[in-house]
Amino acid sequence: MKAFTFKRYGESNVLNPDTLEKPEPKANELLVKIHATSVTAGDWRIRSGKPLPIRFFVGLFKPKNHLLGHEFAGVVEEIGIEVSDFQVGDKVFGSLGMNSGTYAEYVVVDSGMPMAKIPEGLSFEEAAVVPVGFLSAYYFLQKVDLQPGMKVLIHGVSGSVGSAILQLAKVKNAHVVGVCSSKNASWVKKWGADQVICYDREDFTQLTQKFDLIINAVGKTSFREVNHMLAGSGKYLAVDAAMTDYLDLFIQSLSGKNEQIQVGIAEQKREDLVVIQALLKAKKIKPYLDRVYRFEELPAAHAYVEMGKKAGNVGIMVA
Repeated sequence: MKAFTFKRYGESNVLNPDTLEKPEPKANELLVKIHATSVTAGDWRIRSGKPLPIRFFVGLFKPKNHLLGHEFAGVVEEIGIEVSDFQVGDKVFGSLGMNSGTYAEYVVVDSGMPMAKIPEGLSFEEAAVVPVGFLSAYYFLQKVDLQPGMKVLIHGVSGSVGSAILQLAKVKNAHVVGVCSSKNASWVKKWGADQVICYDREDFTQLTQKFDLIINAVGKTSFREVNHMLAGSGKYLAVDAAMTDYLDLFIQSLSGKNEQIQVGIAEQKREDLVVIQALLKAKKIKPYLDRVYRFEELPAAHAYVEMGKKAGNVGIMVA
């Protein structure tokens, strides 16, 4: 099968076309023919080996796994004898969680992994960019008791996770203020933000408003920079936390104060993807596609995402 692999860390040109043996599913696995995948921030960071601490998990001097790609959409081609909830021919989308391997024509997926049938009307490219962003958004929002009318500020609202949080917060009827660049302001507003702050025109940390929830979805702010904007019982939620966030959380835990800071690594659960699937089917949420590249253009897609200028998601057509 055709694939893209990388044998060393570096720029996007370390990704090279390759031919690998087609995998075979075990009893509890499915073989999925991949029609689309994506390029996430996690993909390019693993490929580059930066920041350096990431190498303690993926390989100190060279990558342990030569295949990248974490989410997929495609068609079930074969099922193991223990699989009962999917059939050959099902159109499915899902995530490999902390594993990777979707930069290829086929992938084997454990039946317990986050995977669901693609809702009617959603293309393979759209479905493929749903799992990572929306599952991360859903996981973090479950850490707070979001209620209708609450005031929420999202820094990085135009990114994959940020745009997912925006939509999930609006499903809860929260009042959302989004922070993004001026070039993305119009679509962020169109997709539900009640107010948009353009960071290239205005310093959002100088807002006089108080928020029940401030979300750092892009890793370019910290609790110390925005805590003065929190209401009395307000929470700060960091999808991509600064080092000082962990220190401040530690200090809060020692002091016995009510902890305002929420950080961590998102868990991806199959039952959560079922919730996301239902919201997609009801057309209450939808993925935002910035660009779609052909499979042979994968290195160019990585270079684009690494620039940090993408809006929403970048999809890859595999088949």
